[in-house]
Order: sequence, then structure tokens, then C-alpha cells
Amino acid sequence: MSKAADMDPQEEVVSVSKKERREKKEKKDKKRLKTQPESEEVDTTAGDEPAETPGKKRKREALPDEIEIDVGLPEPASKKAARKAKKAKLNPTPTADKDGATTDGKTDAEVKGDKEQGGKRSEYGVWIGNLPWSATKDTLRDFLVENAEMKNEQITRVHLPPPTKPVNPNWSTKPLNKGFAYVDFSTELAMYSAIALTETKMDGRALLIKNAKSFEGRPDKPKTEQEQDTGRGAKGAVKGAHPPNKRVFVGNLSFDVTKEDLEAHYAQCGSVEHIHMATFEDSGKCKGYAWVTFGDVDAATSAVKGFVYKDESEFKSKKKDKVDSDEEEDTKKSGKKRKWLLNKLFGRELRCEFAEDSTTRYNKRYGKDKPAEPVDGVNPDRWKNFGNSGEDRGEKRSGRKKVDPRTIKSGAAHSSAPRASQAIVESQGKKTTFD
Repeated sequence: MSKAADMDPQEEVVSVSKKERREKKEKKDKKRLKTQPESEEVDTTAGDEPAETPGKKRKREALPDEIEIDVGLPEPASKKAARKAKKAKLNPTPTADKDGATTDGKTDAEVKGDKEQGGKRSEYGVWIGNLPWSATKDTLRDFLVENAEMKNEQITRVHLPPPTKPVNPNWSTKPLNKGFAYVDFSTELAMYSAIALTETKMDGRALLIKNAKSFEGRPDKPKTEQEQDTGRGAKGAVKGAHPPNKRVFVGNLSFDVTKEDLEAHYAQCGSVEHIHMATFEDSGKCKGYAWVTFGDVDAATSAVKGFVYKDESEFKSKKKDKVDSDEEEDTKKSGKKRKWLLNKLFGRELRCEFAEDSTTRYNKRYGKDKPAEPVDGVNPDRWKNFGNSGEDRGEKRSGRKKVDPRTIKSGAAHSSAPRASQAIVESQGKKTTFD
């Protein structure tokens, strides 16, 4: 029997259906190829395998191994250069043409000359204050040229600082300057003609024009006595410093410092009467601060300043063999004095300042200046009138302390009051009659 006779009818139906599907697919592919334009037709002659249609592609086409680069093209800008270019767009500057002229009509030489003139300050300059916020460099130039006897070329520099603080949103106008400007001139006559315009109004505001190098009328900064004596900045100055007295506080001491070291160090200022050093209870070493009491105020002032003046002969090393001529020179130069620093001890910079006088300190702790103790329900201004802190003249004489009646418990007065006798009162031998 043949194979067709041996095939099951069901298998025959399956093979027929597969054949029909294949034919339908081929018809669809032919129609799709016909509808495509000639430029998009797939070249099937290159290989035996049929080319895939664009709709059937599942993978991206691989990039070619070699990339063509045109060396003649300009190099791409870096991130830093791109940022600079962006800033240049926001603040445009005049660009130069091929002929050397800038876009605003000036040549490179003129622009360079303007920069040199505008960058350097002149000897003849003025400070202009109370400017209106609408003022600009051009309007300020025009104002000076119109009102003073000068030309525009005599104004070499106009420095008008722009505002840096954020503008108040409630303001209707935006300020274009900080309210002041510096203007330099080429001649002294132009400078004085500008100063003569002071109190002249510009947009309704009277200008204040002064010499840029003159500081007359400016209030001086207050200086403490310590700054005036030392002649240096207030780096080590302390707010609320005490008045000069014999007692000095010394801080930033090393833990290994002893009283003898302090006495030998400050003996160069003058006589030292007493040294009170704060020490640890267990080891007895210095806690880092002490109080030194000198014999006079001048010695204490020298310690606070941190230097004393000595003769030059004390600075020179004492050699065993000295020539007579050297000794004579020393005696001649003994009148000159040099500064000897005392602001360091064992390599540590000391912190010296005037301490409270012993009398002032005692009054603050135990005397009249002692702060009053707080009393519940009483105004702090009246605390001194209650308790142990306040005593009037009558109390001092009698020795009794003033008692606040509000502090007495209820019923305490009746319990401590003397009770009257309930017995019959004896006759005193007096007789009262009524008419």
C-alpha cells in the first residue's frame, strides 16, 4: 500500500492547513513588496536568504566599525567655556570687526585707552553721596558737564557701585545704584568745580560732594584706654573692661606654672604684693589663671600692655672679657630704651586684663551692691525692700530686720499675742462721779 493510503485522514487535514497558511503568507509578502517604493526595495540578490521587511526587524542595525571625523571642524567647547559664553550673552561686550573697529564705533586702541583711564584712580577725585536711585553713569556725567565748567573728556572715571541687596517687593522703582559714587578728574580745577556743586539737586535730591581723600566730619571710632595705651587693634580687648587698678587677671597659663614663676616674670613691671593662683585640690597644679596684685597702678598697666621699656645695656650679653672701649659705649648708650615683651610665659600667650578692685568685689558680694534675693509676687525693682537685703536707718538703729507682713501665716499674730487676765480688776482708789 502507498503512503497516502497509509496516512490517517486527520494528519492529511493538518498538512493541508499548513500548506494553505504558507500560501497566504507568501501572497501577503508579495503585496507588501509591491506597495513599497522603489528606493525602499530590499535587495534580495545579495544573499540566498530573503531580506526582512522593516516591520519584521527586531534588532537595531549595528553601527559601522569606523567613524568618519572631519578634522577641519572646530573643537567642541568645554563645560567651562560654555558657562563663560552663557555669561557673555547675559553681559554683552562690544565685539571687534575685521577692520579693528568695535560694534559701538570705537577702535581697539580707543577701547584699550578707555579701560586704562577707567581702571586707574586719579589724584583728583570726589565722593558723591545722596544720589537718586535712578542715576546712572551717563546721567551723572551729563549732570556734571551741564552744571559745572568742565568737559566730558576731563572726567576720567565714574565708579557707581550697583546694589547688592535684594529689592523690597513693595517698592515701585528698582534702584540702579547704592546711593553714592566716586568720580575722578584729569585736573584739579575740574575737581573743585565739581565740589562746588554740593547741595545741588539731582532728580529732587540734594547731592553731597566731597573730596575723595578728605575724611573731615567723619566721627572717630571710640577707643578704649587699653587700645590707646597699647596702640594696637582691639584683638585682645574685652567688652566691659574694668578701670585700671593694682589687681590684674592673668589667663591662659600653663598647668606647670608656679607662683614663683609668675612673680619672677612680672617683677620686671614693678613690685608684686600678692599672687592668688587657682589650683587643683588633688595635684595642687595651676588651673590656668591667677590674680596678681602690684604695688602701684603703673606696674599693673605695664603688665596689661604686655611690654616694658629697658635700657639697651640690659639686652647685651655679659661676657667675661670685655674691652674698656665697649664698656664706655655701653655707658653712653645706656640712656636709650627698647621695648621688652612680657606677653608670653613658657611659650603660651598670656591674656591679661584689669580685674575688679578688692573693695568693689566685696561690695558686690556682701555690701550695698549685693543683688537682692527674689520675692514671690513682688516686682523685681522692689526686691531690695524685702528680706535680708534691705534695711532702712530705723532698722539699723534698733537692730531689727524688716518683715514682710505677707510672709506671716494666718493666725500667727493671735497665737503669739500676750493674753489679758480674766480676773477682777483691783480698785486704784479713784472715784468717778457724773453730774
